[in-house]
Amino acid sequence: MSEIMDRIIEENSRENRRTLIGGMFSRVRQYDVTALEVRGRQIRVTPDHWVTDFASCNYLGLDLDPEMTATVAESIDRWGVHPSWCRLVASPELYVELEERLAKLVGTEAALILPTVTLISIGVIPALVGKNGVLLLDKSGHETMYEAAKIARDNGATLASFVQGDLDRLATLLDQHRANPRKVILVDGVYSMTGDHADLHELLRLAAEYHAVVYVDDAHGFGVVGENPSTATPFGQRGNGIVRHLGLDYDNVLYVGGCSKAYSSLAAFVACSKKMQTFIKTFATPYDLSGPSPTASLATLWSGLDINDSRGDVLRERLWKLTDHAARGIRELGYRIDNRTGFPILSVEIGDPDMLATAANHLFDAGILVTTCPYPMVARGQDVLRLTLTAANTDAEVDHLIAAFSGLRELLGGNITADALPA
Repeated sequence: MSEIMDRIIEENSRENRRTLIGGMFSRVRQYDVTALEVRGRQIRVTPDHWVTDFASCNYLGLDLDPEMTATVAESIDRWGVHPSWCRLVASPELYVELEERLAKLVGTEAALILPTVTLISIGVIPALVGKNGVLLLDKSGHETMYEAAKIARDNGATLASFVQGDLDRLATLLDQHRANPRKVILVDGVYSMTGDHADLHELLRLAAEYHAVVYVDDAHGFGVVGENPSTATPFGQRGNGIVRHLGLDYDNVLYVGGCSKAYSSLAAFVACSKKMQTFIKTFATPYDLSGPSPTASLATLWSGLDINDSRGDVLRERLWKLTDHAARGIRELGYRIDNRTGFPILSVEIGDPDMLATAANHLFDAGILVTTCPYPMVARGQDVLRLTLTAANTDAEVDHLIAAFSGLRELLGGNITADALPA
């Protein structure tokens, strides 16, 4: 049996470019780290080595907030540790109450919760296009959307792609499929590598012209960006997502929000009309074939929404300031960071896989945990160290981060991908 499995592994390794990522595992100490102890954003990873966490996506720091645990025991006592029904059969009342709160927050008629954005994509995207529809995929969109699109393509749908921001190409594709009544444009709300956001104004204009739907995966944006952004509050208010952040409505938009990042809870949701909610319940297989979110995650999401109501904007203001501090400090060292929005994702370009491994190990030894992103996680030659800040980080930790990149600059010499240094 093991020889057969080994042969399968070898054959797949020869034909799949993800083998290049596997090749980094043995070289980079930032991979497969085991956390032995957590104290704030400090993680003990060996008996005598601690690292500061800049790899978490718990943007608001709610994973460390004592208020998050307040309702967990009560909810478990009431509903059990895990509701083992599929959602089609039954759901704890807490699901329905949370869906109502989420719909009210983002501004839609209804919402539907499933455990992850990935499950939503692989269930909802094929259901939307059916056997003959058309999917138009932003190449910078999250890979899980692409995986979902491939499932739809195997069922008979057409799949085409366009480069992020290439609206001329998108318009051409829409025109080619003008007569098809099921056209879905797939984009990220906030992009997971750059913190940039989709040009939803133009996307929605094209969608209206060609009678298409825009599917927005806002796994990273929900909870961080929200309505009424200003110079004083660049992330906006209430954290109700990229659509509200850009001052848009939900005509022709199917909005998907993730709760595992800003809200530190294993849950995700589709915000939509009541008619679409019923359609998804009927046609999206994860609603009747997947296990549900654990009770504790539903309880912490409830607590997280309470925290968001009472002090979420304060946390977002702190997050903005910490991110700005980190970005300025690292850029002043000469590194290039492709981030125009101030969103707390800072991908520091290294550009070469060998230097990337060296850089990642140096930072780890200096006490910094980051996400190491080689090709094909990013485009070839654009290898990055991805930093994600949270409101639970401290100014001293950001100073430590900048100092570690200063030491890395000395190690790499002039071999860094640099922005123009400020005068």
